[in-house]
Amino acid sequence: MKVIIIILQVIGGLTLIPWFGIAGLSFMAFDDPESYKKIAPWVFIASIFAYPFILGMSFWKSWEEVSIANLNSALVFTCIPILIFVVAYLFITRGSSLYGNISEKYK
Repeated sequence: MKVIIIILQVIGGLTLIPWFGIAGLSFMAFDDPESYKKIAPWVFIASIFAYPFILGMSFWKSWEEVSIANLNSALVFTCIPILIFVVAYLFITRGSSLYGNISEKYK
């Protein structure tokens, strides 16, 4: 079980590779001159920059659970960052937007 946890944590750590690109591009949420007054861009950026902290905390908690021999909950904590990454990936690739279907607006 510990080997599975290590493999999942390596996969979870690899999710930081695309995160660097997304984090750099996330500031485009402020392209609109009035966007700094809205709450959605701030929440968007805060959620993106919180991901590495969530990753670290879940891995830390996972190894705490391993140390007390609670391997099932360790596996759950290890999978949290991967689940967040998959949900975010599906959200981005499905073309979802906080503002509705933008492509219809510009036809």
